Amino acid sequence: MSDSPETTRSPRGVARRSVLKAGAWSVPVVAVAVAAPAVSASTTANLALLPPQFGSGVPLFTPALTERYVASEPVGVVVGNTTAQVYTGPVILRLEVDRRLWDVTGFTYDARDGEGARSAGFSGPSVTGDRAVYTATFAATVVPNADPYTGILVRPDLTFLGDYPDDTLEPADSVSTWTLVEPADLDASDNVHVNGPGATEESSPFGATVTADFAQVTSGSGSAYRPTQATLTSVGPNPTAVGDTVRVTFDAALGDLVSLEGVALNGTPAPDLVSEQSNTVSGAFRSVLFSLTSPLASGDVVTFALSYSDPTGATPQVGSSPQIGYSAAVPNDPDQRALSRSYVNGPQS
Repeated sequence: MSDSPETTRSPRGVARRSVLKAGAWSVPVVAVAVAAPAVSASTTANLALLPPQFGSGVPLFTPALTERYVASEPVGVVVGNTTAQVYTGPVILRLEVDRRLWDVTGFTYDARDGEGARSAGFSGPSVTGDRAVYTATFAATVVPNADPYTGILVRPDLTFLGDYPDDTLEPADSVSTWTLVEPADLDASDNVHVNGPGATEESSPFGATVTADFAQVTSGSGSAYRPTQATLTSVGPNPTAVGDTVRVTFDAALGDLVSLEGVALNGTPAPDLVSEQSNTVSGAFRSVLFSLTSPLASGDVVTFALSYSDPTGATPQVGSSPQIGYSAAVPNDPDQRALSRSYVNGPQS
């Protein structure tokens, strides 16, 4: 889902886990072979569940908010073949997840035949407590000695549910499990693939959410939006730090200067709570950075209005969108919560 002092964040609504998506095995993924219930063999091939050659994860905190860890996203599994015998027929897979963390709405499978991904049969969830089981069904040919690159790649359509304030979960509960149900093959011991979490680390979680109002302003032969007032709320449980920042970004045609006015902390005037650090232009956008001079305790609410100089008379860039956001003094601080709510984008011009 890094944010340099001159970098605008991704558009609002981007999944939190996208911050951590990267190349192959960029996050801890624990692949565990677990013995499945014994079944009678129905084929001379032996299919096996193998990890895909990519990975992704999401940052979570323990319920006590004293430790953090990365939970592996169940991005997919490969149906491989450990024998020289071709298999053609039905394939039935089950995926078990914690329903507080993931919602599955379908599956696709890619037979690696050049035809790309196609929809699999889908059913579920079957729910027991907080565990939800979804089933994928399709017919395919699994070539002999199929590995993670040549086997059948099965992927779920996922929605991540573990964003703030639902970003706490016991590490053991974040485990997801794939199970090959059909065919009943020669060796059931490799019919299960488990994605486990990374190791826990001590943590002092903190963060802040941002809400804002925007107004449309005319300049030249066009118009664009800029924020007019905003609210910053510390989500805790630990305080923010001195030096954390609020950045205001808007089309440079809408003015050369912006200041925060009427700054209040929990309803009490606090004019010295923020100070301007920089005012820069990159491309069509002006970015003004303000620094917090005092920490914010959990639950503290900062409100302020934004005052601008007159528009320059230049025409705003078509499609430009303003943004206001909170950032930790330490870039990409792993203890920061509510990342997807720490900024807000305004309407496009």
